[in-house]
Amino acid sequence: MKQLSNFTRQVLAACTLIGAAGSAMAVPVNSYGNIAAPGVYFGSGNVNGDWTIGTDAASNVEVALRVKNRATLATINGSSGIYSTTAGLCNPICTGGPKAMWNYELSVNLQNGGGTKSFFDVFVELSVDTDSSAATNFNVLNVLTNWPDNEYYNGAKRVDTAIGPQVGEYGVQQSANAKFANAGFGGALPGPGLYDLRLAVYANNNGVRGALLSEIGTEVQVVPEPSSIALTGLALLGLFGISRRRRS
Repeated sequence: MKQLSNFTRQVLAACTLIGAAGSAMAVPVNSYGNIAAPGVYFGSGNVNGDWTIGTDAASNVEVALRVKNRATLATINGSSGIYSTTAGLCNPICTGGPKAMWNYELSVNLQNGGGTKSFFDVFVELSVDTDSSAATNFNVLNVLTNWPDNEYYNGAKRVDTAIGPQVGEYGVQQSANAKFANAGFGGALPGPGLYDLRLAVYANNNGVRGALLSEIGTEVQVVPEPSSIALTGLALLGLFGISRRRRS
Protein backbone atom coordinates (compact mmCIF):
# COMPACT_ATOMS: atom_id res chain seq x y z
CA MET A 1 0.00 0.00 0.00
CA LYS A 2 1.17 3.54 -0.64
CA GLN A 3 2.78 5.16 2.36
CA LEU A 4 1.13 8.56 1.79
CA SER A 5 -0.95 9.60 -1.20
CA ASN A 6 -0.59 12.99 -2.86
CA PHE A 7 -4.14 13.80 -1.75
CA THR A 8 -3.25 13.09 1.89
CA ARG A 9 -0.19 15.32 1.61
CA GLN A 10 -2.35 18.12 0.19
CA VAL A 11 -4.88 17.81 3.02
CA LEU A 12 -2.09 17.90 5.62
CA ALA A 13 -0.61 20.94 3.89
CA ALA A 14 -4.03 22.63 3.92
CA CYS A 15 -4.38 22.01 7.65
CA THR A 16 -0.93 23.52 8.19
CA LEU A 17 -1.90 26.61 6.21
CA ILE A 18 -5.09 27.05 8.19
CA GLY A 19 -3.23 26.72 11.45
CA ALA A 20 -0.89 29.46 10.31
CA ALA A 21 -3.33 31.77 8.56
CA GLY A 22 -6.83 31.25 9.90
CA SER A 23 -9.32 30.24 7.19
CA ALA A 24 -6.93 30.68 4.27
CA MET A 25 -8.11 27.48 2.63
CA ALA A 26 -11.27 25.35 2.69
CA VAL A 27 -11.05 22.06 4.54
CA PRO A 28 -14.32 20.17 4.09
CA VAL A 29 -15.97 17.89 6.61
CA ASN A 30 -15.64 14.32 5.35
CA SER A 31 -18.36 11.71 5.77
CA TYR A 32 -19.61 8.46 4.25
CA GLY A 33 -23.06 7.34 3.11
CA ASN A 34 -25.76 9.26 1.25
CA ILE A 35 -25.21 12.50 -0.63
CA ALA A 36 -27.69 15.32 -0.03
CA ALA A 37 -30.81 15.94 -2.07
CA PRO A 38 -31.36 15.77 -5.00
CA GLY A 39 -29.40 12.56 -4.47
CA VAL A 40 -28.50 10.25 -7.34
CA TYR A 41 -30.05 11.31 -10.61
CA PHE A 42 -27.83 9.91 -13.37
CA GLY A 43 -28.84 6.86 -15.39
CA SER A 44 -31.58 4.42 -14.49
CA GLY A 45 -31.67 2.09 -11.51
CA ASN A 46 -29.10 4.08 -9.52
CA VAL A 47 -29.53 4.43 -5.77
CA ASN A 48 -27.96 6.60 -3.12
CA GLY A 49 -25.33 5.33 -0.70
CA ASP A 50 -21.69 4.27 -0.37
CA TRP A 51 -20.40 7.75 -1.18
CA THR A 52 -17.20 9.20 0.25
CA ILE A 53 -18.27 12.82 0.77
CA GLY A 54 -16.65 16.18 1.35
CA THR A 55 -18.84 19.14 2.39
CA ASP A 56 -17.89 22.71 3.20
CA ALA A 57 -20.31 24.82 5.23
CA ALA A 58 -18.79 28.12 4.12
CA SER A 59 -19.01 27.45 0.38
CA ASN A 60 -22.10 25.15 0.46
CA VAL A 61 -20.27 22.80 -1.92
CA GLU A 62 -20.63 19.03 -1.61
CA VAL A 63 -18.35 16.68 -3.57
CA ALA A 64 -18.53 12.89 -3.52
CA LEU A 65 -16.92 9.78 -5.02
CA ARG A 66 -17.81 6.09 -5.00
CA VAL A 67 -17.05 2.85 -6.85
CA LYS A 68 -19.47 0.38 -8.42
CA ASN A 69 -19.18 -3.23 -9.61
CA ARG A 70 -19.76 -2.99 -13.36
CA ALA A 71 -20.95 -6.59 -13.70
CA THR A 72 -23.67 -6.41 -11.02
CA LEU A 73 -24.14 -2.60 -10.97
CA ALA A 74 -24.02 -2.85 -7.16
CA THR A 75 -22.20 -0.15 -5.20
CA ILE A 76 -19.09 -1.22 -3.30
CA ASN A 77 -18.63 -0.45 0.38
CA GLY A 78 -15.79 2.03 0.84
CA SER A 79 -16.40 3.07 4.43
CA SER A 80 -12.81 2.12 5.31
CA GLY A 81 -11.56 4.77 2.87
CA ILE A 82 -10.67 2.13 0.30
CA TYR A 83 -12.99 0.58 -2.30
CA SER A 84 -11.89 -2.96 -3.17
CA THR A 85 -12.60 -4.35 -6.62
CA THR A 86 -11.34 -7.03 -8.99
CA ALA A 87 -8.89 -6.57 -11.85
CA GLY A 88 -9.64 -7.73 -15.38
CA LEU A 89 -12.48 -7.26 -17.82
CA CYS A 90 -16.19 -7.41 -17.14
CA ASN A 91 -16.78 -9.02 -20.54
CA PRO A 92 -18.52 -11.26 -21.51
CA ILE A 93 -20.85 -10.47 -18.57
CA CYS A 94 -20.84 -6.88 -19.81
CA THR A 95 -21.90 -6.51 -23.42
CA GLY A 96 -20.37 -4.18 -25.99
CA GLY A 97 -16.77 -2.99 -26.01
CA PRO A 98 -14.17 -3.98 -23.41
CA LYS A 99 -15.04 -2.80 -19.90
CA ALA A 100 -13.19 -3.02 -16.60
CA MET A 101 -14.83 -4.73 -13.65
CA TRP A 102 -15.44 -1.36 -11.99
CA ASN A 103 -16.78 2.14 -12.53
CA TYR A 104 -16.01 5.19 -10.44
CA GLU A 105 -18.80 7.70 -9.94
CA LEU A 106 -18.72 11.37 -9.00
CA SER A 107 -21.19 13.96 -7.77
CA VAL A 108 -20.96 17.72 -7.23
CA ASN A 109 -23.64 19.86 -5.57
CA LEU A 110 -22.80 23.58 -5.51
CA GLN A 111 -25.86 24.51 -3.43
CA ASN A 112 -25.69 22.02 -0.58
CA GLY A 113 -27.50 23.82 2.23
CA GLY A 114 -28.12 26.97 0.24
CA GLY A 115 -26.25 29.44 -1.93
CA THR A 116 -26.56 30.56 -5.52
CA LYS A 117 -23.45 29.15 -7.21
CA SER A 118 -23.64 27.64 -10.67
CA PHE A 119 -20.97 26.00 -12.79
CA PHE A 120 -20.00 29.34 -14.30
CA ASP A 121 -18.64 30.27 -10.87
CA VAL A 122 -16.27 27.33 -10.42
CA PHE A 123 -13.71 24.92 -11.85
CA VAL A 124 -14.35 21.22 -11.20
CA GLU A 125 -11.37 18.85 -11.46
CA LEU A 126 -11.03 15.10 -11.05
CA SER A 127 -7.49 13.78 -10.50
CA VAL A 128 -7.05 10.14 -11.50
CA ASP A 129 -4.03 8.20 -10.29
CA THR A 130 -2.42 6.21 -13.12
CA ASP A 131 0.36 4.67 -11.04
CA SER A 132 -0.51 1.85 -8.65
CA SER A 133 2.90 1.99 -7.00
CA ALA A 134 3.99 4.39 -4.26
CA ALA A 135 4.98 6.97 -6.91
CA THR A 136 1.54 8.48 -7.44
CA ASN A 137 0.95 10.22 -10.79
CA PHE A 138 -2.28 12.00 -11.66
CA ASN A 139 -4.14 12.78 -14.86
CA VAL A 140 -6.30 15.85 -14.14
CA LEU A 141 -9.69 15.90 -15.89
CA ASN A 142 -11.97 18.91 -16.31
CA VAL A 143 -15.27 17.39 -15.16
CA LEU A 144 -17.37 19.92 -17.08
CA THR A 145 -15.71 19.25 -20.46
CA ASN A 146 -14.25 15.74 -20.28
CA TRP A 147 -17.51 13.83 -20.83
CA PRO A 148 -20.19 14.62 -23.44
CA ASP A 149 -22.92 12.94 -21.37
CA ASN A 150 -22.72 14.55 -17.92
CA GLU A 151 -26.04 14.82 -16.15
CA TYR A 152 -26.70 18.30 -14.78
CA TYR A 153 -29.30 19.42 -12.28
CA ASN A 154 -31.17 22.66 -11.58
CA GLY A 155 -34.31 21.16 -10.07
CA ALA A 156 -34.64 18.74 -12.98
CA LYS A 157 -31.93 16.64 -14.57
CA ARG A 158 -30.52 17.21 -18.05
CA VAL A 159 -28.18 14.98 -20.01
CA ASP A 160 -25.44 17.07 -21.59
CA THR A 161 -25.30 17.08 -25.37
CA ALA A 162 -21.73 18.41 -25.55
CA ILE A 163 -22.86 22.00 -24.96
CA GLY A 164 -21.64 22.20 -21.36
CA PRO A 165 -23.46 23.41 -18.27
CA GLN A 166 -26.29 25.89 -18.61
CA VAL A 167 -27.33 28.93 -16.57
CA GLY A 168 -28.66 28.00 -13.16
CA GLU A 169 -27.34 24.44 -13.08
CA TYR A 170 -25.62 23.56 -9.81
CA GLY A 171 -25.44 19.74 -9.77
CA VAL A 172 -23.43 17.38 -11.96
CA GLN A 173 -22.93 13.62 -11.84
CA GLN A 174 -21.03 11.12 -13.96
CA SER A 175 -20.19 7.42 -14.02
CA ALA A 176 -17.03 6.28 -15.85
CA ASN A 177 -15.77 2.79 -16.50
CA ALA A 178 -12.07 2.49 -15.71
CA LYS A 179 -11.36 1.04 -19.19
CA PHE A 180 -12.95 3.92 -21.11
CA ALA A 181 -10.53 6.27 -22.87
CA ASN A 182 -11.92 9.34 -21.06
CA ALA A 183 -11.74 7.80 -17.56
CA GLY A 184 -8.21 9.07 -16.99
CA PHE A 185 -6.30 5.81 -17.44
CA GLY A 186 -5.86 6.44 -21.17
CA GLY A 187 -7.98 3.45 -22.19
CA ALA A 188 -5.60 1.06 -20.44
CA LEU A 189 -7.02 -1.54 -18.06
CA PRO A 190 -5.81 -0.71 -14.52
CA GLY A 191 -3.91 -3.68 -13.15
CA PRO A 192 -3.73 -4.82 -9.53
CA GLY A 193 -2.65 -2.10 -7.12
CA LEU A 194 -3.84 0.95 -5.20
CA TYR A 195 -5.16 4.00 -7.08
CA ASP A 196 -6.09 7.45 -5.74
CA LEU A 197 -9.06 9.54 -6.89
CA ARG A 198 -9.47 13.21 -5.94
CA LEU A 199 -12.42 15.50 -6.75
CA ALA A 200 -12.01 19.24 -6.13
CA VAL A 201 -14.00 22.41 -6.76
CA TYR A 202 -12.24 25.78 -7.05
CA ALA A 203 -13.57 29.31 -7.38
CA ASN A 204 -13.51 30.77 -10.89
CA ASN A 205 -11.94 34.23 -10.65
CA ASN A 206 -12.50 35.65 -14.14
CA GLY A 207 -11.16 32.53 -15.82
CA VAL A 208 -8.39 31.93 -13.27
CA ARG A 209 -8.54 29.10 -10.77
CA GLY A 210 -9.04 30.60 -7.33
CA ALA A 211 -9.55 29.32 -3.79
CA LEU A 212 -10.34 25.69 -3.05
CA LEU A 213 -14.02 25.43 -2.12
CA SER A 214 -14.34 21.73 -1.37
CA GLU A 215 -12.53 18.45 -2.09
CA ILE A 216 -12.66 14.74 -1.39
CA GLY A 217 -10.29 11.89 -2.05
CA THR A 218 -10.51 8.12 -1.83
CA GLU A 219 -8.60 5.05 -2.94
CA VAL A 220 -9.43 2.03 -5.10
CA GLN A 221 -7.71 -1.27 -4.31
CA VAL A 222 -7.70 -3.43 -7.45
CA VAL A 223 -7.01 -7.04 -6.50
CA PRO A 224 -5.97 -9.84 -8.88
CA GLU A 225 -8.68 -11.89 -10.54
CA PRO A 226 -9.62 -15.10 -8.68
CA SER A 227 -8.25 -17.21 -11.54
CA SER A 228 -4.91 -15.41 -11.29
CA ILE A 229 -4.80 -15.99 -7.55
CA ALA A 230 -5.53 -19.71 -8.08
CA LEU A 231 -2.78 -20.03 -10.70
CA THR A 232 -0.33 -18.29 -8.39
CA GLY A 233 -1.29 -20.68 -5.59
CA LEU A 234 -0.77 -23.71 -7.82
CA ALA A 235 2.62 -22.38 -8.92
CA LEU A 236 3.70 -21.93 -5.31
CA LEU A 237 2.50 -25.44 -4.44
CA GLY A 238 4.51 -26.78 -7.39
CA LEU A 239 7.63 -25.02 -6.21
CA PHE A 240 7.06 -26.32 -2.69
CA GLY A 241 6.76 -29.88 -4.03
CA ILE A 242 9.97 -29.54 -6.02
CA SER A 243 11.76 -28.21 -2.97
CA ARG A 244 10.56 -31.14 -0.85
CA ARG A 245 11.68 -33.69 -3.45
CA ARG A 246 15.13 -32.09 -3.61
CA ARG A 247 15.49 -32.27 0.19
CA SER A 248 14.44 -35.94 0.11
